[in-house]
Amino acid sequence: MSFGLLGRTLGHSFSPQIHAQIGDYDYQLYEVEPMDITAFFESSDWQGINVTIPYKETVMPYCDEIDEKAQRIGCVNTLVRRADGTLFGTNTDYDGLAFALDNAGIAIEGRKCLVLGNGATSKTVTTVLTDKGAREVIVFGRHDAVPYSDIALHHDAEVIVNATPVGMYPNNGGRLIDLDGFSQLEACFDVIYNPHRSRFLLDAERRGVTVCDGLPMLVAQAVFAAKYFIGLKDVEAHIAPILSRMVEDDENIVLIGMPGVGKTTVGEALAARLGRRFIDIDSAVEEKYGSVPDYINTHGIDAFRAVETEAIAACGKEHGLVIATGGGSVTVPANKDLLRQNGRIYWIERPLEDLPTDGRPLSTGGLETLRRLYDERLVCYTDFADCRLQNDDVAQTVTHILEDFHEAMHH
Repeated sequence: MSFGLLGRTLGHSFSPQIHAQIGDYDYQLYEVEPMDITAFFESSDWQGINVTIPYKETVMPYCDEIDEKAQRIGCVNTLVRRADGTLFGTNTDYDGLAFALDNAGIAIEGRKCLVLGNGATSKTVTTVLTDKGAREVIVFGRHDAVPYSDIALHHDAEVIVNATPVGMYPNNGGRLIDLDGFSQLEACFDVIYNPHRSRFLLDAERRGVTVCDGLPMLVAQAVFAAKYFIGLKDVEAHIAPILSRMVEDDENIVLIGMPGVGKTTVGEALAARLGRRFIDIDSAVEEKYGSVPDYINTHGIDAFRAVETEAIAACGKEHGLVIATGGGSVTVPANKDLLRQNGRIYWIERPLEDLPTDGRPLSTGGLETLRRLYDERLVCYTDFADCRLQNDDVAQTVTHILEDFHEAMHH
C-alpha cells in the first residue's frame, strides 16, 4: 500500500519519519506545483495522502465525500481512496490540535483566544478553540481579518495561537507580534514544529507562560490519519511513544562553559554514545576564517563574536547534533535563542585552577584572568543553562547529561 504527503515544498518534512514508526507501509513525499494538481489526481495510484500547505482547500473539489468535521472547518488534510475508487476527505489536524492542547495542559474553556493568520490552518484552529468553549476567538490576518495593527486592543487575551509559517525553517527568528503588554497571557501555541521553539514561543517562555510547539499536533494528526489509512486501533496510545522518541532524537545537546572545562572532550564522547554528529563552534569558525587566536589578534574580539554567532546560527537551525560552544559565546545574548530553538543547554564546570590557558587568548594571565572572566560571565552562564554539571570525570559527566536529557525529553 502506498501513502504520502502532498504539498509544494516538502524537503524538511518530518512526516515520513513519523509514519515509519506507525506501521509497515510506504510513505512518500509528493511535491506538486499548483498547475499540476489535476494531473496528480488523475494519474496517482496512492491509497491515501495527507495534505499540507498550500493545498488543504485546493483538494476539496476532488473529493467525492467530505465528512462533517472537515466541511465545518472548510479544509481537508487527509484523503483516502476507497475500494470503489472514490475519494473520502477528512481533517485529522483537528484531532491533532485537540490532542496537543490537552497534552500541554492548555485550557481553552472560557478564555479569550487570538489566532494569528487566517489561512487553512487557521480555520482548523478556530474550529477547535470554539468547540473547546473559548469565550472569544479573534482571527488576525493581512486580508479579510482583524489587522495586526489592532493587536494592542486585545492585550487581555489569555491564549495566542500562531497558525502561520512565520518563523519556520529556514526563516528562523521571524515573528508576527510582540508579546509585551499581554498581562493576562496564560499560554502560547505554535503550529510550527521546525524549529522546536520559534521566536514566538521563546518570547512566551521568558514570560513564564505555558508553551507548545507544533510537533505534538503533527505526530497526533499523522497517527489519527493512520486510522483511516490502515485501520489503526487504539490511536492515542501510539502518540506518546512516537512523540517522545522524535523529540529525543531531534533535540540538540548544547555544551557551554569556561574555556578548558572539557566541552569538546565531553561533546565527542556524547556524540559517539548517541551516534550523532558533533560540531565544535571554534572548529567551525576556523574552517571558514582560520585560527581563532589569530583571528582575534588580527580583527579583535567583537569581530570574532560576530563570526562565532554566524556559526551558532547555522548549526542552531539543525537537529540531532551535539554542539560545543566557545567559552565566551554566552556574552552575546542573541546566541541563547539561536541555541535554545532546537536544543537543551548544559553548563559544564571544573575548578578554575584546573583549567588550561595555553593557546587561549582570552585566558592569558593565568588564574587571576580566569577568575575575572568567570565573574563576568557567571550571570550569562546561569541565564543560558537548562542544566548545570561538574565535569570531574568525562564518562560520568556524559552519563549525567544523558540521564537528564532523557528525563527532560520525556517530561
